[in-house]
Formats: sequence, C-alpha cells, structure tokens
Amino acid sequence: MPERSCARWWSKTLGLTIYTLGFYVLSGFQAAAGLPPPTITRLLTDYQPETGCLETAQLPFAAAETSVDSGRVRRPRRREYPAPDRGVYVYERPRPFSFAANMARDLGAVPRHTFCRERVPLIAGVVSSTFILWGADQHITDAAQWLGRELQLKKNSTQRTVVEVPVRYGNGHVLPLQFNAPDNLNSTFYFLGDGWTHLSITGSFWAYGLIGRDNRAAQTASQLTESILVTGLAVQTLKHLSGRESPYTTTYPRGRWRLFPNQKTYSQHVPNYDAFPTGHLATAMTTLTVIAENYPEHHFIRPVGYGLMGLLGYAMLNNGVHWASDYPLGIAMGWGFAKLAVARGRREVAAGGSIGAWRRARRGQFTAGPGLGGLAVRYQWH
Repeated sequence: MPERSCARWWSKTLGLTIYTLGFYVLSGFQAAAGLPPPTITRLLTDYQPETGCLETAQLPFAAAETSVDSGRVRRPRRREYPAPDRGVYVYERPRPFSFAANMARDLGAVPRHTFCRERVPLIAGVVSSTFILWGADQHITDAAQWLGRELQLKKNSTQRTVVEVPVRYGNGHVLPLQFNAPDNLNSTFYFLGDGWTHLSITGSFWAYGLIGRDNRAAQTASQLTESILVTGLAVQTLKHLSGRESPYTTTYPRGRWRLFPNQKTYSQHVPNYDAFPTGHLATAMTTLTVIAENYPEHHFIRPVGYGLMGLLGYAMLNNGVHWASDYPLGIAMGWGFAKLAVARGRREVAAGGSIGAWRRARRGQFTAGPGLGGLAVRYQWH
C-alpha cells in the first residue's frame, strides 16, 4: 500500500472511530437526561483495494433522521435500493415542484435523445408500422367493431356521475365538479387511459412516499407527474398540427388529414382533427414505464400493464375514437418521456462502484487547459 494512501486510510479510519465513540457518549448523556437517544440508520464504508483508501464513510447523523425541533421522524434525503445487476439505485427526496423545471429540460432533450444513432431502429419501427397500419386502418376498425357487436360491447363510451361538488364563483355562478365512472365494459376499458386513472395512481405513490418516508415512491410520483404532463403537451401539439379525423366522425376511408388546421375551427370541432397520435395510450405507456423502471423486482408489472394497454387500444377502435395507425407514435412518445423522467429522478451505482465517486461525478468537474488565445476553463456537469 503506498505511504500516502495508507496515511489517508488511517486518518479516515481514526476519524470514523472517534465519531462513533462520540455518538454513543452523546446517546448516554441524552438517555440520562430523559431525552430520546439518536438512532444509527446506516453505516456505509467503501474500501477501495486498488487505492488502499477508504473511499467514503457515510456517517449516521441523527439530524438526518430526526427533527431536533419537533422530534418527528423525517424522510432521509437520500436512500439506496437494490438494482437488478447487484448495484444500487440512489433516490433523493424530491424537491417540491421539481417536476416543473424538469419538463422544460425534457422537451429540450428530445432532439438529442431522439435523433441519434441508437434510436434509428426505433424510429424506423415507428414509421414503418404507422404506414403499414395506415394502409389497413379501415379494415382493422371495421373488424374491431364487428367483434364488439358479436360480444355485445357498446360502442358509446358513457359514464355516470359518482360525486358532484358544486363550486360557486363570481356573482352566483356554479361550476359542477363531477367525478364520473364508466357504466359499461367498453367504457371501463377506455377509462384505463383517462386522466383521473393516472392522477389517482400518481397520488397513491405520493401519499405512500409521504406517509412511509419512501424516497422511491415519492420520486416515482414526481416522475409520473413530470412525464404525464410533458407527454400530454407534446401529444396535444401534434394533434393540433396533424388534424386527422377520428373514425366515428369521418365519412372518408381511413379519415382525412387536414395539416395545420385553423385553431378556432379545431376548438369548435375537436373530433374532426385530434385522432393522431393517441394520447390515451401515450399516457398509459408513460405510467407503465415509470413504475416498471422504478420497481424492477416486481416482474408482473409489465405483462399486466401491456395487457391493460391492449384492452384500452381495442376499446378505442371499437368506439371509433382512434385508428390503429395512431398508436405507434403515441406509444413511442410515452416510452421516451418516461425514460427521460426516470433518468433524472434516480442514479444508478454499478456493483462494486462507490457512492462517494458517484457524488463527486454528480457535482461535476472543472477542467483547465490551453484554449483559443489563452487559458480555457470548463465545467462539465454529469
């Protein structure tokens, strides 16, 4: 072991020992005074055999777990969860409304993450499948609706009001806030892509993360909010530009395309313009991908999710809301924005890696060297 590395290792080890002894001495004094003793949550040491150094020592500060003023237990700022490759996923406690800032970053990252060499097979698959399905759109829709008639599935997506809350505003005006539920089987399948469904899932993760002090659940809720909103924004933008008729309103095979429609006319006759791409399947794919990526140990999530998405896709063909060729782009968009949200919401440390090295890399690195006309200084953010 090099002399300098040995000295660094001994100094950190001695400091860790002194801190641990002081921790227990403080615990004894607090117990004698009748105060609740601090708790050790985790002791992490990462010895690097190649350098002979104690790379990091994450010391268990009581203040990270217990509020001094109130005595209430707080969620730790950073927690680690096992990853499938024997590494760890690091989840930080999300800041309030951090998803709003991430939405702008996601939209800005679309060109770089979409139009690159690694995405060529995906783009080719989306484009080719869209054209193939477009050629068979009318036949697919007719067959889906024939099957619905055979199974006695109602085409109309109807809902019944479960709860209605009158919201009063202005000079005696009343806005009825309604919470609806589907009243037939096809509407139930269609409801799988409803905004209330995904908001309920997001709220459930947020509540569990708050009550159970679970950073992974809290980050999942933040990622869902971020990806659902940015997916909806991107899908609605394309709908307003493509102007494709929905099956139940068109009298033309496969529907007419009115590119760049008048937006006032669009708002007055929305079904005549908003078929492409699908927003329901895009949102469903976003929700499924975020949950499956954050909980990889639950292998049933993807099969169950894809099965429910299949029912949703059939319901939209049966009720004439979408053509089959509306699906590939919407699904790809939902998957892509979910991947971006997950990448921002967690960090992966490979097996044998160092939490300390991950933190230093996360903070970025200054580099200096010769530049044009003098010295160039650059800060690289990882």
